[in-house]
Amino acid sequence: MRQNHVTLKQIRAFVTVAQTGSFTSAATRLHITQSAVSVLISEIEEQFGLRLFDRTTRLVELADAGRDFYPVAEKMLADLHNALLSSKELVAKKRGRVAVAATPFMASILLPKAIREYTAMYPGISVILKDTLAGLIQPKVRDGEVDFGIGTFEKTGRELVAEPLMADMLLLACPAGHPLAGKECVVWRELAGHPFISLTGDNSVGLLIRKCLADAGVEVHNAYEVSYLSTVVGMVGAGLGIAVLPSYTSLIAQSYNIQIRKLVKPEIRRQISFITRQGRTLSPAAESLKAFLKTYCEGKQLIVD
Repeated sequence: MRQNHVTLKQIRAFVTVAQTGSFTSAATRLHITQSAVSVLISEIEEQFGLRLFDRTTRLVELADAGRDFYPVAEKMLADLHNALLSSKELVAKKRGRVAVAATPFMASILLPKAIREYTAMYPGISVILKDTLAGLIQPKVRDGEVDFGIGTFEKTGRELVAEPLMADMLLLACPAGHPLAGKECVVWRELAGHPFISLTGDNSVGLLIRKCLADAGVEVHNAYEVSYLSTVVGMVGAGLGIAVLPSYTSLIAQSYNIQIRKLVKPEIRRQISFITRQGRTLSPAAESLKAFLKTYCEGKQLIVD
């Protein structure tokens, strides 16, 4: 067999002639002239060095080589059609898969309802939510385990790109009936003297809170030290102390009977961001979920004025 440079047009002409048994009928189906069909069949036979059809004045039939090649050619066209259809469905967001990494607390508070609304709009898209420690989000994005991550990132590696999602601020959380709950705003120095539930130093939010307390010259009474924001919320709700929490935790504060108050002097704001791998093109599904989350979060009142 000669070196092949068979084209899609030649394969389509071959399959259509085989199906119709006629160059004329094939030309009609393909919307080209009969002579153009004849040229395409001659070209593919020349490429193979084999006669694919036996021709008579009244009939066109597959030769032995043509019968062998026909199922292969038909499958090639079917596979191409399915691939194109699949691509169109991806673009139209009729199907797809998106993997997102976020911290456990954000994954439990902010994202479930958003994902429910998104998948109701696009039922063919599967959303994989990876709840993980903050320090593992960047590696998961960098290694391609997830399409994008969500969190607060002091620094991102050169291979990662951050994009703002929403603003966040640090707020005071205290049990209902606590003396500080009667204030509209609380100054950082007023936290001194109250049992304080703190986050461990390996927690990024905990590190930020410690820095803010140090900068304000405040020493708090650490009644408890825990590793996770969810534990802090539960302990404040149980009346074991006060705490400083990111504003997105206010979305569940009421269910724990927790009072949220603005912390001032200083007022600490930070940015919650998407991170993606630099140079990686996201799928249409991933891009649409990012856009949806941005709109969804804009509708949430997380900043206390």
